[in-house]
Amino acid sequence: MRARGHILLISHQRSHSTLLAHILGSHPEIDGYSELHQHYLSPVDLRSMTHRIEEATGRPRRGRYALDKLLHNQGRVDPSILRRDDVRVVFLLRNPRDTITSMVRIAGGRETPQGAVDYYVARLARIDQYSTLTGARAAFVEAEKLVSDTERVLARLTRYLELATPLEPTYERFRLSGQPGHGDFSPNILAGRILRDDERDRGTGKPVEIPAEPLRAAVVAYESLLSAMRSRHSD
Repeated sequence: MRARGHILLISHQRSHSTLLAHILGSHPEIDGYSELHQHYLSPVDLRSMTHRIEEATGRPRRGRYALDKLLHNQGRVDPSILRRDDVRVVFLLRNPRDTITSMVRIAGGRETPQGAVDYYVARLARIDQYSTLTGARAAFVEAEKLVSDTERVLARLTRYLELATPLEPTYERFRLSGQPGHGDFSPNILAGRILRDDERDRGTGKPVEIPAEPLRAAVVAYESLLSAMRSRHSD
């Protein structure tokens, strides 16, 4: 087996990060599928990742990589970690309208559009910092293309991670899949495969109205970062 490494999936809430983490974690060379909610400030934190993944999966580590996803600014990553040869970084972004709408809906009244926008803009600013530090060493996935151009996206990630066999668009149901507090808990994640937009359960309730000015700020932040990341992390 090759030397063991780590994958940090750096994104924001409601970005299809649970979907991508399940796809990655279902590969025999990768362990982990959920958000561990920890810092990565030193090699000690990388070692603790393995133990926490074993708790989340309910089985010993088997693969070459340990995977964690980071969606919140409270979980900090030191620049030295991002530059390590044994750390692979995958960035994932989703457009603001769909992200914010999904955040408000899934929160069931506990999140406002303004609160979701504030989180989104602040999170994109932090992702921009990390992206600048990693440069071409990292991979970048657009959430929309994960769904619409799945084969190409997964082929790129397979090459980036140097996996012996291709990533597949189907995935396992893990011990904590679909449970609140462990990523997407909508029925979609239990499908075991990538669902097209017209197949996805979008929930019920009133349409989410996002005020024009906050939405504009989110769009500006997204478009600026999207352009930068396409340049920094091109094939």
